[in-house]
Amino acid sequence: MQTANTKLANKKILVVDDDQFSILLTQLKLRNYCNQMDITVKNSVSTAIDYLEDTEKNNPAMMPDLILLETAIEEAQGWDLVTFFEQWGKGTRHQAKLVILTSSQFFSDFRRSKQFDCVSGFLIKPLQIDLLVKLMDSEVELMLDKTNEMANSLLFALK
Repeated sequence: MQTANTKLANKKILVVDDDQFSILLTQLKLRNYCNQMDITVKNSVSTAIDYLEDTEKNNPAMMPDLILLETAIEEAQGWDLVTFFEQWGKGTRHQAKLVILTSSQFFSDFRRSKQFDCVSGFLIKPLQIDLLVKLMDSEVELMLDKTNEMANSLLFALK
């Protein structure tokens, strides 16, 4: 398994969350492994969608490699971004990974995330870099056994 330093170095990351404390904590953890300039934060689903569409059109080199999404944003409107991303990803060449990083500990949210092929993982806050790297490392395994990997991540995060 690659280390977090090599796996996250030079990755552009989009964090979509409306909780300022969670954003700060996530940024602090990510700063240890990637450049602060490569971390973009959006506080709403609409601004995140606008950012993705605008960046793809006007500055594709700055497209995020990883999106960390809080689905409980704006009273669960984060799921709207998952739906958008599922459709949008089919028409774009960019291969961003979408990982749900949520404060929700409802198993129903985890189950719901499995319904979307575009969701690469489901993690419970606070961000655990080792689990994130494991999700990023196991791309092929994740595609073959997505449910098992996400369940292990969820169960490990709940311990």
